[in-house]
Amino acid sequence: MMSVVSICRLYFTCAFRSQMVYRLSALTGIFTSLFHFLVELVLWNTLLGAGIRSGTSMGDMIAYIMINEFVLSLTHSGMANTLGAEIRDGSVVMHLIRPFSFRLYLLSGMLGENSYHLLKNFIPVFITGCILAGFPLPPAAANFFMFSALTFLGIYIMFQIIFISALLAFWTQATWFLSWYVRAGVFFFGGAIIPLWFYPSVLQNISRYLPFRYITFEAIDFYLGKAPLARAGWSLAIAVLWCLILTLGAQALWTLARKKLTVNGG
Repeated sequence: MMSVVSICRLYFTCAFRSQMVYRLSALTGIFTSLFHFLVELVLWNTLLGAGIRSGTSMGDMIAYIMINEFVLSLTHSGMANTLGAEIRDGSVVMHLIRPFSFRLYLLSGMLGENSYHLLKNFIPVFITGCILAGFPLPPAAANFFMFSALTFLGIYIMFQIIFISALLAFWTQATWFLSWYVRAGVFFFGGAIIPLWFYPSVLQNISRYLPFRYITFEAIDFYLGKAPLARAGWSLAIAVLWCLILTLGAQALWTLARKKLTVNGG
């Protein structure tokens, strides 16, 4: 019998290879990522030149955009829409008869797809950014440790948020608006587009108690040395707390969803 690790690896590999089929889409994605990157560089160069924030250099913003692309590539997922469609057509029942954890199946697939997106979206941006500003290094080993730990926790937090939004399709029969709310939270309170350095202090304080900040921004903040290491324990504690809250919430919702399972038309 295959071990859990072997099964996860199999699902990971299948998800990765499934993305390689669309080669034209991959080529288009590379040019799109580069175009967005260059547009962001022009925009931030203009804003910083106008004095929007004297404490942030263009080098900081190039590094932020590069690392942000790296983390977003690892946390992106269309799982909510896919699972929502399976719930509507009834094919979700196939997951219930598999002798394998449904959550691990989804997580393995998400990581497989995102590993491909990492190569497609991040590598071109990374090479271009290194040519323009060099390779950004953290100021100390402790900063790199915090970045690694928070990135790992951020991937898990994002997965659980998407999983919960997908399970809500058992009641709503649609997930497109839930996915929109998740993206809005990541973009607005997670600093995915505008770094939280530029936010008013009130919004920054609110973001510290929401999970979205710990998906991308907090890891980048420590990597660039913007966040004091004295705050490391607090940041890790809040991120771990959100992992526990979301895990328990997802488990409770999954238990209710299995009891409520209905198939349209029968």
